[in-house]
Amino acid sequence: APSFLCTCALALLAMPCRSPSVGRGIRSDLHGRLPHYLSDWVRTEGARCTVGGTSTIASATLFSYISSILPAVVIGDLLFASTDGQLGLPEVLLSTGATGIIWALFGGQPLCIIGVTLPVAIFTSVCYILAQELRVPFLPWLGWICVLSGIMHVMLAVSGAVRFVHQTTAFSCEIFGFFISLTYIWDALVALFTPILRGTGLEQPPLGASMATYRARESSAAFANLCLAIGTYVVCMGLHQAQSWRILYARWRSLLSDYAAPLAILLFTGLSYIPEVDRAIGNARLAVPDEIGLIPSFPHSWFNPLIPGSDASDAAAAAVAAYNVTNDPNKPPRVLENWHVALAVPPALMLTALFFFDHNVSSKLAQDSKFNLKKPTAYHWDFSVLGLEVLLIGLVGVPPGSGLIPQAPLHTRALATITLEPREGGGHREVFTQVVETRWSNLLQSAAVLCTVFALPVLATIPQGCLDGVFLFLGMAGFAGNDLWERFWLLLQKKEMRRPGHAGAGVRFRKIRSYTLIQLGFVVCVFALTKLPYLAVTFPLLIAILIPFRLYVLPKLYSLEELNNLDPAPLQPPPYDKLPSRTPPATTKGSAEPEFLATSNARTASAIIVLRADSGDSSQARDGGAGGGQAPAGPERV
Repeated sequence: APSFLCTCALALLAMPCRSPSVGRGIRSDLHGRLPHYLSDWVRTEGARCTVGGTSTIASATLFSYISSILPAVVIGDLLFASTDGQLGLPEVLLSTGATGIIWALFGGQPLCIIGVTLPVAIFTSVCYILAQELRVPFLPWLGWICVLSGIMHVMLAVSGAVRFVHQTTAFSCEIFGFFISLTYIWDALVALFTPILRGTGLEQPPLGASMATYRARESSAAFANLCLAIGTYVVCMGLHQAQSWRILYARWRSLLSDYAAPLAILLFTGLSYIPEVDRAIGNARLAVPDEIGLIPSFPHSWFNPLIPGSDASDAAAAAVAAYNVTNDPNKPPRVLENWHVALAVPPALMLTALFFFDHNVSSKLAQDSKFNLKKPTAYHWDFSVLGLEVLLIGLVGVPPGSGLIPQAPLHTRALATITLEPREGGGHREVFTQVVETRWSNLLQSAAVLCTVFALPVLATIPQGCLDGVFLFLGMAGFAGNDLWERFWLLLQKKEMRRPGHAGAGVRFRKIRSYTLIQLGFVVCVFALTKLPYLAVTFPLLIAILIPFRLYVLPKLYSLEELNNLDPAPLQPPPYDKLPSRTPPATTKGSAEPEFLATSNARTASAIIVLRADSGDSSQARDGGAGGGQAPAGPERV
């Protein structure tokens, strides 16, 4: 298995050898972005800083903070449970905030939001299981995984392999988005129904309580959390669809839709403190350290000792043993050894493969051509900066972060000025006329996430059921806009019940069926792989295979016309000498972008972006995500 993984890594590194010279992509990125660095800080509209632009930055900062902090809370709670308390919310907040600040200062494209994602949480949980089975100290081993992966990131960026991300199409994005949604729903259901069906697994009740009394309290807490989860989910989904309501002004409907999850959590957290409900829930609330400040989830140093046999490594092993998070406390503490470092190479390869897909797709969606950005891209430089961040994360001992989906493209949208244009056949479509390309919003929201460690007692009031309800909401909302989800339901419908213009319309239905089954097969394989012991760490490799499968296998199964309908081919990246300039493509009258470009990028983006607005409804137009108005007969600034 290690030989196979190393062969795959070498093949991946050898693919970009056809590029003119090593490191040319990074040099080209720096040549294109450095002249704009000062304007990223001092300009909001053209050559000047305006009050309107500053207001847009403030609105985008608040929106991005809310959309980043909630997944961080959910993922922190998931990691705390899956790593026996060695990682939790403080580590997730530190990773998300610190990497976001570094990215805002040194990243090439500051519009991309950085943080700990659900796939990273799954990967980290699997690494913890492997560490327990192999009797390896988890945090130092995770540190070496991040250090080695960071080096691989830089190698890929220098070699020019990042250009391969331009081959990503909706085929891969739909599978990845479906897998994320399915994982959210599965984890929520397991957390809700396991205490009901199996209990907590304690053979003896706590001191001072009979077994019958303890089981009754346990069942009461489980059902109370289930009710809170259902209520949170229902309110989240209801508010999420507020833009289709026929009451309230468009601006208020947009605000309710954007902040659906925090409003639902606020409501049901308050209801959970009704005396009877509070007694039923007990201590089933978000687990955070008792101290206020930048405190780890369990008592130990933030410095992650990575030198085998050092005094710091022995002290860290003793701290973990004192916390009693090892499988067998009677055995000696697990001390980092030299062979543990070599054992970190395969997981580092998997983490690199995961970030190569996850981060670059997130960055690509944040810079989609529909936004009409004026400043150039910097994919190679950005991936090298991400590699350095991952390396630094390994020295601290917190989970690594990458580009967030859908937060990154939603951040760009929040900084945009949007107009509505009539669409042929009725309705209106959104056209992005200007985006405030700044570093301030990313810097401020990342600093706010980092400062949230001083508000942990407030977060500790959130019931576990509310977090599970948000899990369900994120999963179900993630299916919206995913053509794979729509085609899945087409397979279950009668022919006369299928709506006109459905996903894949114009292609023979048996081809739609086979294409959908192939995608569902990949989803099942990736999901099942994450549940297998030992092999689960390789699930990023299966995700990385999606791109070559689309390029080399699907064209043999479907005609060019069928693929252009089901999954338009990606645009080829421009040569290196044309990368620094970003000239908007030629457009025809009444069209914001070429037809092929609009079709390809819109399909790719809609496969992942969850909290998107339906541009067919005029009431959903807004400036930055918090405004709106009635659609005019012609173009109008919203």
